[in-house]
Amino acid sequence: MIYTVCEQLTLLEFPCFKGFENTISHFVSTRLGGSSCNEYSSLNLGLNQADLPKNVIENRSKLASSLGILINSYVFARQTHSRNVFRVREEDRGKGSLTRETAIADTDGMITNVPGICLVTLAADCVPILFFDPENSAIGVAHAGWKGTVIRTPEVVVSAMVNEFGTNPSKVLVAIGPSAGPCCYEVGSDVIAEVEKSFGKDSGTLAPSGTNGKMKFDMWEANRITLIEAGVNQQNIQPACICTLCQNELFFSARKGNLGRFGAGIMLKNSI
Repeated sequence: MIYTVCEQLTLLEFPCFKGFENTISHFVSTRLGGSSCNEYSSLNLGLNQADLPKNVIENRSKLASSLGILINSYVFARQTHSRNVFRVREEDRGKGSLTRETAIADTDGMITNVPGICLVTLAADCVPILFFDPENSAIGVAHAGWKGTVIRTPEVVVSAMVNEFGTNPSKVLVAIGPSAGPCCYEVGSDVIAEVEKSFGKDSGTLAPSGTNGKMKFDMWEANRITLIEAGVNQQNIQPACICTLCQNELFFSARKGNLGRFGAGIMLKNSI
């Protein structure tokens, strides 16, 4: 991962997108440099929490400024751990940027080929995933917590890009953002059963944790498996391998009791 500091915000970029700076911009935000306080400190991007909306709007504005875009360039979704994927068009520009009520409803994946629209997914232990099809100038995002991972939401994003933009899955570049990692993400019997149902018992996505029958779930590997089975070239998949629990000083973590949300976003530039 590449850490950059822009206008007092610490942002992350993926090396797999290097060389496409004239075509796309992307980011993973941290929790540093924002206006929120207390348990939301400080760059909270989530309007669905009890943080003051004016703080979140200011944070989103700071991020937009650092990216060189306007706040109404964003599109956010109301994430519900679903397989629903929405194609964002020009008329959707700005949805969810200022109010949660205007965000795309019941959606955990978004795709677009419209330049100047920044698709953003929010997380705090769940896995944010960015997609880029360089051949057809199309992008996507996915939100995959344990539920989204076992129901294979990223697979639906790839399928939607194929159907809508003629994407060749083997050419798609995919970045798997920071989340609860296999080092820390303990799950109980209910989740274990769902993981084994989706990926099988020998997928390598579960490991003993030594805590009363619980296991540790490797969401990075599970989503990587899903992407490969969806036709993505494994060499085109780049996990950040950053655990939000281990690096809680940089990223919000729900399991650590944080109420804030960081974001991962991607945008086609107007110059293409």
